[in-house]
Amino acid sequence: MEEYISRTEKDTEEIGAIAATLCKNPDFVALYGDMGSGKTVFMRGFAGALIPNVRVTSPTYAILNVYEGENIQINHFDMYRITSEEDLLSTGFEDVLDQGVTVCEWSENITEFIPESHLRIVFEKLDDLTRRITIERVGK
Repeated sequence: MEEYISRTEKDTEEIGAIAATLCKNPDFVALYGDMGSGKTVFMRGFAGALIPNVRVTSPTYAILNVYEGENIQINHFDMYRITSEEDLLSTGFEDVLDQGVTVCEWSENITEFIPESHLRIVFEKLDDLTRRITIERVGK
């Protein structure tokens, strides 16, 4: 497990880029953290490392944003509003798991559906500006 301290959005984006280097294709990345803890900022750095010049937006209302690069697809989910298995399945979640890298914000809402092997990233607010971000490979 690796632990990082972020004091700025730039720090958080750089940590996202580091995490991108740890991914396979396909892979699953589970993000955990409170509202405003930096998950979407992290995602800008993560996606930018895999797909240069990509424009990342929060999928809060769309639930899924797909970013396509030359050799990779990133499926960016926001599971904040997912409250049941039926809700989850209606998002197309199972259809994209083997298509590139799937990144889920609010993974705490879908714990029983997270693949055994995944990258687990936890965001912890230490104060208004500082975050502790831990990255851990779970499973094989």
